[in-house]
Amino acid sequence: MSRGTGSVRVGRTGTRATIVWDRPPLNVFDLALIEDLSEVLRSEPVQTAHVVVAKGARHRWSAGLAVEDHLSSRVRPMLRAFGELLRALWEVPGPVLAEVEGPCLGGGLELLGACDLAIAGASATFAQPEVRLGVFPPFAAVVNGRSLGPKRTAELLFLGDTIGAAQAEAFGLVTRTVADDTIEDLVNRTTDQLGGFRRETLVYLKKVLHESEGPPWVLLERAERTYLEELMTLPDAEEGLRAFLEKRAPVWPVRGR
Repeated sequence: MSRGTGSVRVGRTGTRATIVWDRPPLNVFDLALIEDLSEVLRSEPVQTAHVVVAKGARHRWSAGLAVEDHLSSRVRPMLRAFGELLRALWEVPGPVLAEVEGPCLGGGLELLGACDLAIAGASATFAQPEVRLGVFPPFAAVVNGRSLGPKRTAELLFLGDTIGAAQAEAFGLVTRTVADDTIEDLVNRTTDQLGGFRRETLVYLKKVLHESEGPPWVLLERAERTYLEELMTLPDAEEGLRAFLEKRAPVWPVRGR
């Protein structure tokens, strides 16, 4: 499936479905790619699989969502579509295993947060750098505290620092970290193991796990409302985004004195 400059491919081998997104050079998601991935996640090969592997093409998970889609003229349809994508990923019946290589940043890290398991190559990097652009990641703000705890979540979101794969594993962002050249082997062994189990057990187990956490959608709706109706209505709401696009340092007004 391809619209614009990106594409999403899905393949099925036995009990395993594999989804690959590809938008050179860093698999940044624009609105078309977000919508394509949502459609693929709801397709028959994915919905009936024991296990689904999700990965970015060319050994790159994703550097996030297109910054230009965060501007006020485009942010509402982008957030709506991205929320639908996260929900589609969250609601895949069987476990979703993320195969993470290269950059996993911004919306890419939020996408990872909607997966059930994650295996990362040792050279993968992780960050929620939105704060540096004057915005924040609504889904990460809502769900990361469940797996990382509130302090780790605050550290990632308030500082926007990049961490390596070993630290991401220690934080709880990924399940396992392995050498880059062995990631495919571990993914295959893990999916073979899951594929040998009764599918109905995997599906109902995932349902119970999600119910124990509570669905995040009401909280996400509130977070997005804060983002759109409060943060993005400030006079300097786009300063950080435009500074990034214009390749300059943002200039923030001094307030609170």
